[in-house]
Amino acid sequence: MDNASSLTDLPARADRHIGDTFPNRPLRGLVAAVAGSRGKSTVVWMLDAIAQAAGTTRGCWASSGVYANGERQAGELGPWLRVVQGIRSGDLELGIQELDAPTTVAAGLPPRSYPLAVLTTLCANNEACLVTPETQLERRALGVVTQAVADDGVIVASADDFAVVELVRHRDVECMLYALSRDNPALQRHLDAGGAGAWLEDGHIRLGTNAHFDDVLNAHAIPATLEGKLIFQIQNALAATCAATLLGFDYSMISEALATFAPDPDRQPGACNIVHYGGATILVDAPTQIWPLRMLARGIRHQPRRRTIVVSSTFPHLRLEDIADAGRVLGNLGALVLIDIHGADAARLDALKEGIASAATPAVVLPMSGELQAIDHLLNVIGSGDVGLILVSDPESALGHLWPAPAISVSSRRPTQEKRAS
Repeated sequence: MDNASSLTDLPARADRHIGDTFPNRPLRGLVAAVAGSRGKSTVVWMLDAIAQAAGTTRGCWASSGVYANGERQAGELGPWLRVVQGIRSGDLELGIQELDAPTTVAAGLPPRSYPLAVLTTLCANNEACLVTPETQLERRALGVVTQAVADDGVIVASADDFAVVELVRHRDVECMLYALSRDNPALQRHLDAGGAGAWLEDGHIRLGTNAHFDDVLNAHAIPATLEGKLIFQIQNALAATCAATLLGFDYSMISEALATFAPDPDRQPGACNIVHYGGATILVDAPTQIWPLRMLARGIRHQPRRRTIVVSSTFPHLRLEDIADAGRVLGNLGALVLIDIHGADAARLDALKEGIASAATPAVVLPMSGELQAIDHLLNVIGSGDVGLILVSDPESALGHLWPAPAISVSSRRPTQEKRAS
């Protein structure tokens, strides 16, 4: 978008405002779609947790598979068709569908069919990200999703991502926007026009209109946010709060569910999973672009800690031109960076080391001959008050080593660690 004024050019429907009716406007008996380049899985599972807390029967199609009332089903397309049939027959009350970009673009979506869609983010206003082929595909997918929303449906969208606001402007349907601040220009314009939204204020998630809003819950109480330090998880909670309210769930159910929510390693491997070990906090993530890594690092820098220990691959999914930037991010974070060099591309490894060395206070770098060996070393040296960050290319393998109980390989174990790790 060209200038700040255009960011606020989101027309509110003059004939109908969610703010007038949303407390009494349940949208159950439908499939809610969730899309975006980052955060969609977390929003899906937040909504599932809220529905579970309310005792709602539901089906969910997420990146890890199809679930019926929380139970994983065998296969995907067949079970999802049964979920849709169950919603139509009244056996299930709600369906939640995570939409990935390649499938959405290739297969399309039935037009004007979804009563509710949630759009999380594209690139969080990162200009370099916006021009990548992956983002262009994601933008096309979000365009397909907006066109699949029914004329009397609702789009929940991030006002913090200007590209998402631009996409929403092209559909004349009701919107509920969310942002980290009420001063966000798109959200402010939307509220001034009578629309409804959600925002963060004084540490609380607030939802409503200019005329009336409520405190729904303290964002710092959501385990996934690390006491409010991970702002991208707060944004996910804002999105889920908006969608859940439209689905007819009351604030007590939303608060109860989110107050215990953290990404499940089985259902969301590598989605900023949180593991506690010996008084330390370990985060496990698998970023495929540079901007989520920066957001994650920003949250860790604001987390009280004795020191930070990082386990990292050479980022096989990142563009080569972004590797040095990733190294600088890690160098500014870690007192110790453990790099998995097994099978690493030489150019990527050199760029990563160069980036780490360019940090204001360069970290100590230790090469490791495998991801699990690096994790073993982290578990051996991490202590109470430390923060560990494990950036993996194979989340399932790493989490299998860490969760539900971290276990150090026998060959890497120090004698003093054996009892604690067992």
